[in-house]
Amino acid sequence: MAFIAIDLDGTLLNHQNEISEENIKAIKYAQEKGIEVVISTGRAHFDVQTICEKAGISTFVIGTNGSTIHSKDGKKVSSITIAKERVEEIVKWLDDRNYYYEVFTDKAIYTIKKGREQFQNEINHLKSLDLDEDMKELVDVAERQFDQFGYVLVENYHDILNQEEEFFNILTCSFDKKKLEEAWNQFKEINELMVVSSADHNIEMTNKNASKGLALEKLAFLMNGSLEQAMAIGDSNNDVSMLQKVRYSVAMGNANDDIKAICTMTTLSNDKNGVAHAIYKYMDNLAVSK
Repeated sequence: MAFIAIDLDGTLLNHQNEISEENIKAIKYAQEKGIEVVISTGRAHFDVQTICEKAGISTFVIGTNGSTIHSKDGKKVSSITIAKERVEEIVKWLDDRNYYYEVFTDKAIYTIKKGREQFQNEINHLKSLDLDEDMKELVDVAERQFDQFGYVLVENYHDILNQEEEFFNILTCSFDKKKLEEAWNQFKEINELMVVSSADHNIEMTNKNASKGLALEKLAFLMNGSLEQAMAIGDSNNDVSMLQKVRYSVAMGNANDDIKAICTMTTLSNDKNGVAHAIYKYMDNLAVSK
């Protein structure tokens, strides 16, 4: 059994936060040929499920950067949590320093109402300025983040910690590079955490045993499959672990040069159906190798 693992934001989703018809057709074509397609993302499963239902596709989902695995019918296959004590330590540090942050659980994406308003005001201010293209794109990415399904706004971090839910992922954002670097340095030294980034304005934290690569490896094992002929497609730092696990690693045309450098090929951008292009090329190569 062969696998295709596909990142969502900046990869399968275009700039309208939609899966194009071309990409939908390519996914269904691969599935018809017996390939197991897996969406692998930093988003929560309940959010991905909404996107997939709208697109009319059904896949396995690796969610919250490898913390969860769900089957096609939405059943949770595996989950790896962050201990509540560690969550409290992280969010208190972020809160004390006025960072915007989100906490992902099995039921919701929690964020502080005041922090959300402040971050939106910062986005609005930046949009009013004469920014270069890279910064414009970064601001757009930050704003599209709020299109996710499942947000719950709360008054303070104690409201988050009082939830009797499993904690999977903590995301923090800042357009201040020094501030973001300070957070990165603070949390990367904690042995229990895996710290990655999906865009230049954020860092994301999961349990150290949770990553897209480890989750893909686990899924292949559970299904008695192999990653020997697998392909993974991504565009950012949090995709590296799965790109390194497969034989065919594909960088999106819109990925940065560091990601392109570690991949076996580069496809078209997310606005030019890069996923579909990569899938058809992969299927052709697979047919030849057989």
